[in-house]
Amino acid sequence: MSNRCRQMNRKFLLGLLCAACLCSGLQAQRRLTEATLVYKIYFDEADTIAGSSVHLQEAQSISYLKGANSRTDLVTQAGKQSTLFISKTAQVVLLKEYGGQRYLTRLSLQQWEQSNKKYREATIQFFSDTLRIAGYRCNKAVATMADGSTFSIWYTGELVPLNKEFLPMAGALPGLILSFETLLGERKVRYTIDQLLFNPVPQVLFDIPESGYRLLEAQ
Repeated sequence: MSNRCRQMNRKFLLGLLCAACLCSGLQAQRRLTEATLVYKIYFDEADTIAGSSVHLQEAQSISYLKGANSRTDLVTQAGKQSTLFISKTAQVVLLKEYGGQRYLTRLSLQQWEQSNKKYREATIQFFSDTLRIAGYRCNKAVATMADGSTFSIWYTGELVPLNKEFLPMAGALPGLILSFETLLGERKVRYTIDQLLFNPVPQVLFDIPESGYRLLEAQ
């Protein structure tokens, strides 16, 4: 066999190897169009007992993803707050239930962006640290706010959500966030995925109530 034939064979085999690696990477990445994400909420690292993070009693965040729409329910002892992102009508609806009081607030996309401005403008730094969360390989990132405060994030490139409006900083990460720090009121907390379900999400979750809620103007 001539040298030219050997070189052509090497290039052909190398091309096949690259194509196989590319296909393998594509197969490992899943486009997330419909899912339910349940995050448990913990105090930050400064609030620990015997080195273990303390789970906020009855506090959890549940995000429902369905196509370009999303709904996030924040459930605490004080009550429940739901954020509905409705893509078709280009609006965000906030539902608050505290005791016997129910409130509904409508936001335009411009108002929604303004309310999340500090997160949208955060500087994201990526690190080589890896960690397995819920069976998925995650990479670390740190978001630095304009005031200098920082929040750590763990995300997986194995799952890529179609809708990234359910988390303020999700759009800046190349994958699904499985654990992240944020503020709940004035206190830093950590959200960590507890359940990740791929079952169909009921459309009724995105229906906007027509009665039973007091209308409040966005502030």
